[in-house]
Amino acid sequence: MSNTKSQIKDIIVNFCNENLNKEFTEKSIEILDKVEEANAEILETSRTDIWAASILNIVLDMNGVFNKKHAMYMTKKDFSQKIGVSAGTIKNKAEAVKEILNIQENDARVMISSANESAEKVEEKKETVAKEEVAATTEAPVKKVKNEKQEMYQNFMKLAHESNDIKEKVENFENAIKVASEMINKDGEVAYWKDEETKPYMIALQDLGNALNKNENYDEAIKVYELLLSLNPLDNQGIRYKLINILIKHNSRKEINDLFAKYSTDKSAIWLYSKVLYYYKNNNMFMAKDALKQALNSNKYIALKLIKWTAFMEMSGVYINPVLFSEANYYCEESIDLWKKTKGSIDWLLKNVLKK
Repeated sequence: MSNTKSQIKDIIVNFCNENLNKEFTEKSIEILDKVEEANAEILETSRTDIWAASILNIVLDMNGVFNKKHAMYMTKKDFSQKIGVSAGTIKNKAEAVKEILNIQENDARVMISSANESAEKVEEKKETVAKEEVAATTEAPVKKVKNEKQEMYQNFMKLAHESNDIKEKVENFENAIKVASEMINKDGEVAYWKDEETKPYMIALQDLGNALNKNENYDEAIKVYELLLSLNPLDNQGIRYKLINILIKHNSRKEINDLFAKYSTDKSAIWLYSKVLYYYKNNNMFMAKDALKQALNSNKYIALKLIKWTAFMEMSGVYINPVLFSEANYYCEESIDLWKKTKGSIDWLLKNVLKK
Protein backbone atom coordinates (compact mmCIF):
# COMPACT_ATOMS: atom_id res chain seq x y z
CA MET A 1 0.00 0.00 0.00
CA SER A 2 1.36 3.43 -0.96
CA ASN A 3 1.99 6.04 1.73
CA THR A 4 -0.66 8.31 0.21
CA LYS A 5 -3.30 5.60 0.19
CA SER A 6 -2.39 4.66 3.76
CA GLN A 7 -2.92 8.28 4.85
CA ILE A 8 -6.31 8.44 3.11
CA LYS A 9 -7.29 5.17 4.76
CA ASP A 10 -6.24 6.49 8.18
CA ILE A 11 -8.50 9.53 7.80
CA ILE A 12 -11.45 7.37 6.73
CA VAL A 13 -10.97 4.93 9.60
CA ASN A 14 -10.62 7.71 12.16
CA PHE A 15 -13.74 9.53 10.96
CA CYS A 16 -15.86 6.38 10.88
CA ASN A 17 -14.65 5.31 14.32
CA GLU A 18 -15.71 8.65 15.76
CA ASN A 19 -18.95 9.21 13.86
CA LEU A 20 -20.21 6.08 12.08
CA ASN A 21 -19.49 2.34 12.29
CA LYS A 22 -17.37 -0.47 10.89
CA GLU A 23 -19.59 -1.03 7.84
CA PHE A 24 -19.08 2.56 6.67
CA THR A 25 -15.34 2.11 7.19
CA GLU A 26 -15.23 -1.06 5.11
CA LYS A 27 -17.40 0.32 2.30
CA SER A 28 -15.37 3.55 2.06
CA ILE A 29 -12.10 1.62 1.93
CA GLU A 30 -13.58 -0.57 -0.83
CA ILE A 31 -14.23 2.60 -2.86
CA LEU A 32 -10.67 3.77 -2.15
CA ASP A 33 -9.35 0.41 -3.41
CA LYS A 34 -11.38 0.77 -6.61
CA VAL A 35 -10.01 4.28 -7.24
CA GLU A 36 -6.48 2.93 -6.83
CA GLU A 37 -7.24 0.03 -9.20
CA ALA A 38 -8.60 2.46 -11.79
CA ASN A 39 -5.58 4.77 -11.58
CA ALA A 40 -3.08 4.49 -8.73
CA GLU A 41 -1.19 7.64 -9.76
CA ILE A 42 -4.32 9.78 -9.51
CA LEU A 43 -4.22 9.60 -5.70
CA GLU A 44 -1.05 11.71 -5.79
CA THR A 45 -2.84 14.62 -7.49
CA SER A 46 -4.66 15.95 -4.46
CA ARG A 47 -4.58 16.20 -0.68
CA THR A 48 -5.28 13.05 1.30
CA ASP A 49 -8.04 14.63 3.39
CA ILE A 50 -9.87 15.74 0.22
CA TRP A 51 -9.79 12.20 -1.19
CA ALA A 52 -11.03 10.79 2.13
CA ALA A 53 -13.79 13.41 2.39
CA SER A 54 -15.02 12.83 -1.17
CA ILE A 55 -15.16 9.04 -0.78
CA LEU A 56 -16.94 9.30 2.57
CA ASN A 57 -19.35 11.85 1.09
CA ILE A 58 -20.39 9.41 -1.64
CA VAL A 59 -20.94 6.58 0.85
CA LEU A 60 -22.82 8.76 3.34
CA ASP A 61 -24.98 10.40 0.69
CA MET A 62 -26.01 7.20 -1.07
CA ASN A 63 -26.76 5.48 2.23
CA GLY A 64 -29.03 8.24 3.47
CA VAL A 65 -26.92 9.62 6.32
CA PHE A 66 -27.77 13.18 5.22
CA ASN A 67 -31.48 12.32 5.61
CA LYS A 68 -33.02 13.44 8.92
CA LYS A 69 -34.71 10.06 9.34
CA HIS A 70 -31.40 8.20 9.38
CA ALA A 71 -30.23 6.91 12.76
CA MET A 72 -26.75 8.41 12.25
CA TYR A 73 -28.00 11.61 10.65
CA MET A 74 -25.65 14.53 10.13
CA THR A 75 -25.95 17.53 7.83
CA LYS A 76 -23.55 18.09 4.96
CA LYS A 77 -22.32 21.16 6.83
CA ASP A 78 -21.64 19.03 9.92
CA PHE A 79 -19.76 16.53 7.78
CA SER A 80 -17.69 19.26 6.13
CA GLN A 81 -16.75 20.75 9.50
CA LYS A 82 -15.90 17.42 11.09
CA ILE A 83 -13.73 16.24 8.18
CA GLY A 84 -12.09 19.66 7.81
CA VAL A 85 -12.70 20.14 4.06
CA SER A 86 -15.01 22.75 2.53
CA ALA A 87 -18.38 21.59 1.20
CA GLY A 88 -17.62 22.90 -2.30
CA THR A 89 -14.32 21.01 -2.50
CA ILE A 90 -15.98 17.81 -1.23
CA LYS A 91 -18.73 18.09 -3.84
CA ASN A 92 -16.31 18.67 -6.73
CA LYS A 93 -14.01 15.82 -5.78
CA ALA A 94 -16.92 13.46 -5.10
CA GLU A 95 -18.21 14.10 -8.63
CA ALA A 96 -14.74 13.33 -9.94
CA VAL A 97 -14.64 10.02 -8.05
CA LYS A 98 -18.08 9.10 -9.38
CA GLU A 99 -16.88 9.75 -12.92
CA ILE A 100 -13.70 7.71 -12.44
CA LEU A 101 -15.67 4.69 -11.18
CA ASN A 102 -18.85 5.38 -13.16
CA ILE A 103 -20.89 5.33 -9.96
CA GLN A 104 -24.63 5.66 -10.57
CA GLU A 105 -27.50 6.46 -8.19
CA ASN A 106 -28.13 3.59 -5.73
CA ASP A 107 -25.04 1.82 -7.06
CA ALA A 108 -24.76 -1.62 -5.44
CA ARG A 109 -21.00 -1.09 -4.97
CA VAL A 110 -21.71 1.76 -2.57
CA MET A 111 -24.84 0.65 -0.74
CA ILE A 112 -24.67 -0.74 2.80
CA SER A 113 -27.48 -3.15 3.62
CA SER A 114 -27.75 -2.19 7.29
CA ALA A 115 -27.32 1.53 6.71
CA ASN A 116 -30.98 2.02 5.95
CA GLU A 117 -32.28 0.39 9.10
CA SER A 118 -34.87 2.44 10.91
CA ALA A 119 -33.91 4.40 13.96
CA GLU A 120 -36.17 2.13 16.00
CA LYS A 121 -34.23 -0.99 14.99
CA VAL A 122 -30.92 0.70 15.71
CA GLU A 123 -32.16 1.72 19.15
CA GLU A 124 -33.34 -1.84 19.79
CA LYS A 125 -29.84 -3.09 18.98
CA LYS A 126 -28.29 -0.48 21.23
CA GLU A 127 -30.63 -1.50 24.06
CA THR A 128 -29.73 -5.17 23.63
CA VAL A 129 -26.02 -4.39 23.67
CA ALA A 130 -26.48 -2.18 26.70
CA LYS A 131 -28.27 -4.95 28.58
CA GLU A 132 -25.50 -7.39 27.72
CA GLU A 133 -22.89 -4.94 28.98
CA VAL A 134 -24.78 -4.42 32.23
CA ALA A 135 -25.15 -8.16 32.69
CA ALA A 136 -21.44 -8.69 32.23
CA THR A 137 -20.51 -6.06 34.86
CA THR A 138 -16.84 -6.51 34.02
CA GLU A 139 -16.12 -3.23 32.27
CA ALA A 140 -12.96 -1.69 33.68
CA PRO A 141 -13.18 1.76 35.32
CA VAL A 142 -10.44 2.98 32.96
CA LYS A 143 -12.60 2.24 29.95
CA LYS A 144 -15.51 4.08 31.55
CA VAL A 145 -13.35 7.15 32.14
CA LYS A 146 -12.09 7.02 28.56
CA ASN A 147 -15.63 6.85 27.20
CA GLU A 148 -16.61 9.83 29.34
CA LYS A 149 -13.67 11.82 27.99
CA GLN A 150 -14.57 10.88 24.41
CA GLU A 151 -18.07 12.16 25.01
CA MET A 152 -16.73 15.39 26.51
CA TYR A 153 -14.39 15.80 23.53
CA GLN A 154 -17.22 15.33 21.02
CA ASN A 155 -19.42 17.81 22.89
CA PHE A 156 -16.71 20.48 22.92
CA MET A 157 -16.02 19.94 19.21
CA LYS A 158 -19.73 20.19 18.41
CA LEU A 159 -20.07 23.43 20.38
CA ALA A 160 -16.99 24.86 18.67
CA HIS A 161 -18.26 24.10 15.18
CA GLU A 162 -21.74 25.42 15.89
CA SER A 163 -20.61 28.71 17.46
CA ASN A 164 -20.41 31.89 15.39
CA ASP A 165 -18.48 33.73 18.10
CA ILE A 166 -14.72 33.37 17.63
CA LYS A 167 -13.91 33.61 21.36
CA GLU A 168 -16.44 30.93 22.18
CA LYS A 169 -15.27 28.82 19.25
CA VAL A 170 -11.62 29.03 20.32
CA GLU A 171 -12.49 28.28 23.96
CA ASN A 172 -14.37 25.12 22.99
CA PHE A 173 -11.61 23.95 20.67
CA GLU A 174 -9.07 24.51 23.46
CA ASN A 175 -11.25 22.50 25.86
CA ALA A 176 -11.47 19.72 23.29
CA ILE A 177 -7.68 19.79 22.86
CA LYS A 178 -7.18 19.52 26.62
CA VAL A 179 -9.54 16.53 26.91
CA ALA A 180 -8.02 14.86 23.84
CA SER A 181 -4.54 15.27 25.31
CA GLU A 182 -5.69 13.52 28.49
CA MET A 183 -6.83 10.55 26.37
CA ILE A 184 -3.29 9.98 25.04
CA ASN A 185 -1.18 7.39 26.84
CA LYS A 186 2.12 9.20 27.40
CA ASP A 187 3.92 6.37 29.22
CA GLY A 188 6.05 5.53 26.18
CA GLU A 189 6.98 7.28 22.93
CA VAL A 190 3.95 8.87 21.28
CA ALA A 191 3.64 8.66 17.47
CA TYR A 192 1.29 11.52 16.68
CA TRP A 193 -1.31 10.75 14.02
CA LYS A 194 0.05 7.21 13.53
CA ASP A 195 -1.35 6.23 16.94
CA GLU A 196 -5.15 6.26 16.68
CA GLU A 197 -5.59 7.72 20.16
CA THR A 198 -3.70 10.88 19.11
CA LYS A 199 -5.96 11.73 16.17
CA PRO A 200 -8.71 13.51 18.13
CA TYR A 201 -6.02 15.79 19.58
CA MET A 202 -4.52 16.48 16.13
CA ILE A 203 -7.93 17.11 14.56
CA ALA A 204 -8.94 19.54 17.31
CA LEU A 205 -5.65 21.42 16.87
CA GLN A 206 -6.19 21.57 13.11
CA ASP A 207 -9.72 22.91 13.54
CA LEU A 208 -8.47 25.52 16.01
CA GLY A 209 -5.77 26.62 13.57
CA ASN A 210 -8.28 26.87 10.74
CA ALA A 211 -10.68 28.92 12.87
CA LEU A 212 -7.90 31.35 13.83
CA ASN A 213 -6.75 31.54 10.22
CA LYS A 214 -10.26 32.28 8.96
CA ASN A 215 -10.62 35.01 11.58
CA GLU A 216 -7.26 36.50 10.44
CA ASN A 217 -5.56 35.75 13.78
CA TYR A 218 -2.53 34.79 11.73
CA ASP A 219 0.16 34.76 14.42
CA GLU A 220 -1.87 32.39 16.57
CA ALA A 221 -2.79 30.23 13.58
CA ILE A 222 0.89 29.92 12.61
CA LYS A 223 1.77 28.70 16.12
CA VAL A 224 -0.89 25.99 15.93
CA TYR A 225 0.10 24.90 12.41
CA GLU A 226 3.80 24.78 13.33
CA LEU A 227 3.00 22.70 16.41
CA LEU A 228 1.09 20.22 14.23
CA LEU A 229 3.99 19.92 11.79
CA SER A 230 6.45 19.40 14.64
CA LEU A 231 4.30 16.62 16.08
CA ASN A 232 3.73 14.98 12.69
CA PRO A 233 6.40 15.97 10.13
CA LEU A 234 4.82 13.68 7.52
CA ASP A 235 1.88 16.10 7.58
CA ASN A 236 -0.94 13.64 6.95
CA GLN A 237 -3.39 16.50 7.52
CA GLY A 238 -2.05 18.80 4.78
CA ILE A 239 -1.23 21.56 7.27
CA ARG A 240 1.65 22.92 5.19
CA TYR A 241 -0.77 24.07 2.47
CA LYS A 242 -2.60 26.28 4.96
CA LEU A 243 0.61 27.53 6.56
CA ILE A 244 2.35 28.43 3.29
CA ASN A 245 -0.51 30.75 2.28
CA ILE A 246 -0.24 32.72 5.53
CA LEU A 247 3.54 32.97 5.15
CA ILE A 248 3.27 34.11 1.51
CA LYS A 249 0.64 36.66 2.51
CA HIS A 250 3.16 38.20 4.94
CA ASN A 251 6.16 37.41 2.72
CA SER A 252 7.96 35.69 5.60
CA ARG A 253 10.92 34.68 3.45
CA LYS A 254 12.98 32.66 5.91
CA GLU A 255 9.99 30.66 7.12
CA ILE A 256 8.80 30.08 3.54
CA ASN A 257 12.19 28.85 2.35
CA ASP A 258 12.50 26.61 5.40
CA LEU A 259 9.08 25.12 4.69
CA PHE A 260 9.87 24.54 1.00
CA ALA A 261 13.13 22.86 2.04
CA LYS A 262 11.38 20.68 4.60
CA TYR A 263 8.91 19.41 1.98
CA SER A 264 11.24 19.49 -1.01
CA THR A 265 9.90 16.16 -2.29
CA ASP A 266 6.33 17.50 -2.53
CA LYS A 267 5.58 17.71 -6.25
CA SER A 268 1.84 18.34 -5.90
CA ALA A 269 0.32 21.06 -8.07
CA ILE A 270 -0.79 22.99 -4.99
CA TRP A 271 2.78 23.16 -3.68
CA LEU A 272 4.19 24.09 -7.08
CA TYR A 273 1.74 26.97 -7.60
CA SER A 274 2.62 28.22 -4.12
CA LYS A 275 6.24 28.36 -5.27
CA VAL A 276 5.26 30.19 -8.46
CA LEU A 277 3.45 32.90 -6.52
CA TYR A 278 6.19 33.28 -3.91
CA TYR A 279 8.99 33.58 -6.47
CA TYR A 280 6.99 36.03 -8.57
CA LYS A 281 6.16 38.13 -5.50
CA ASN A 282 9.89 38.41 -4.76
CA ASN A 283 10.82 39.20 -8.38
CA ASN A 284 12.74 35.94 -8.86
CA MET A 285 11.47 35.41 -12.40
CA PHE A 286 13.85 32.59 -13.28
CA MET A 287 12.60 30.46 -10.37
CA ALA A 288 9.00 31.56 -10.95
CA LYS A 289 9.07 30.43 -14.61
CA ASP A 290 10.74 27.14 -13.72
CA ALA A 291 8.14 26.44 -11.02
CA LEU A 292 5.34 27.43 -13.43
CA LYS A 293 6.59 24.96 -16.02
CA GLN A 294 6.41 22.15 -13.46
CA ALA A 295 3.05 23.39 -12.15
CA LEU A 296 1.46 23.43 -15.61
CA ASN A 297 2.69 19.89 -16.26
CA SER A 298 1.12 18.83 -12.97
CA ASN A 299 -2.22 20.65 -13.35
CA LYS A 300 -2.88 23.20 -16.07
CA TYR A 301 -6.44 23.81 -14.85
CA ILE A 302 -5.25 25.77 -11.83
CA ALA A 303 -3.56 28.34 -14.07
CA LEU A 304 -6.53 28.41 -16.45
CA LYS A 305 -8.91 28.96 -13.56
CA LEU A 306 -6.76 31.76 -12.15
CA ILE A 307 -6.85 33.56 -15.51
CA LYS A 308 -10.60 32.79 -15.87
CA TRP A 309 -10.36 30.57 -18.93
CA THR A 310 -12.09 27.49 -17.53
CA ALA A 311 -15.59 28.80 -18.34
CA PHE A 312 -14.57 29.07 -22.00
CA MET A 313 -13.21 25.52 -21.92
CA GLU A 314 -16.45 24.17 -20.44
CA MET A 315 -18.55 25.94 -23.09
CA SER A 316 -16.31 24.75 -25.92
CA GLY A 317 -16.87 21.09 -25.05
CA VAL A 318 -13.16 20.34 -24.54
CA TYR A 319 -12.61 17.29 -22.29
CA ILE A 320 -11.78 18.35 -18.73
CA ASN A 321 -10.12 15.92 -16.35
CA PRO A 322 -12.54 15.90 -13.36
CA VAL A 323 -9.91 15.06 -10.73
CA LEU A 324 -7.47 17.78 -11.79
CA PHE A 325 -10.35 20.23 -12.22
CA SER A 326 -11.58 19.60 -8.66
CA GLU A 327 -8.03 20.14 -7.41
CA ALA A 328 -8.03 23.45 -9.30
CA ASN A 329 -11.29 24.44 -7.62
CA TYR A 330 -9.80 23.67 -4.22
CA TYR A 331 -6.59 25.61 -4.85
CA CYS A 332 -8.41 28.68 -6.15
CA GLU A 333 -10.88 28.57 -3.29
CA GLU A 334 -7.94 28.67 -0.87
CA SER A 335 -5.48 30.89 -2.74
CA ILE A 336 -7.05 33.11 -5.40
CA ASP A 337 -7.18 36.11 -3.05
CA LEU A 338 -3.41 35.85 -2.59
CA TRP A 339 -2.92 36.04 -6.34
CA LYS A 340 -5.31 38.97 -6.70
CA LYS A 341 -3.51 40.89 -3.95
CA THR A 342 -0.10 40.26 -5.52
CA LYS A 343 0.15 43.10 -8.04
CA GLY A 344 0.56 41.97 -11.65
CA SER A 345 0.70 38.24 -10.84
CA ILE A 346 -2.36 37.18 -12.83
CA ASP A 347 -1.37 39.28 -15.87
CA TRP A 348 2.11 37.73 -15.71
CA LEU A 349 0.55 34.27 -15.43
CA LEU A 350 -1.66 34.92 -18.45
CA LYS A 351 1.31 35.98 -20.61
CA ASN A 352 3.37 32.98 -19.63
CA VAL A 353 0.53 30.48 -20.07
CA LEU A 354 -0.04 31.83 -23.60
CA LYS A 355 3.61 31.12 -24.40
CA LYS A 356 3.27 27.44 -23.52
